[in-house]
Amino acid sequence: MTQTARKPEAVSVDDLPPVNSRAEIPDFATEEEFIEFWQTHSLGPGLFEESKNDPEVQAFAARLRGGKEKQSPRQPRQPKATFVTTLRLDSDMETRLKAVAALKRVPYQTLLKQFVSERLYEEEKRLGVV
Repeated sequence: MTQTARKPEAVSVDDLPPVNSRAEIPDFATEEEFIEFWQTHSLGPGLFEESKNDPEVQAFAARLRGGKEKQSPRQPRQPKATFVTTLRLDSDMETRLKAVAALKRVPYQTLLKQFVSERLYEEEKRLGVV
């Protein structure tokens, strides 16, 4: 017969000792040890802070949310006024563009704007405009 974990008494989370780093978490031999430990300890702010920069924790959190890890950095504000234009791309080109942008860790729209800017400059040089 398997022994089940004891049901804890009503204890406030504030009364439990906080765990502030992964080093404070022991290796558990059984699931019962795991349950007993977390019934008598709480998550401390140090553990939350430590987890913010842990790629393994971030990947796990992303899987729990059902999405992918955040790959792209935030796009900086544009200092110049810009306008919106529509450009139709076939799905293969869009997929390739997004893949290259992900490798460069930039948003794909930013990468596309860089490509247009570079190509425009080359054409202007070829035509003698610049």
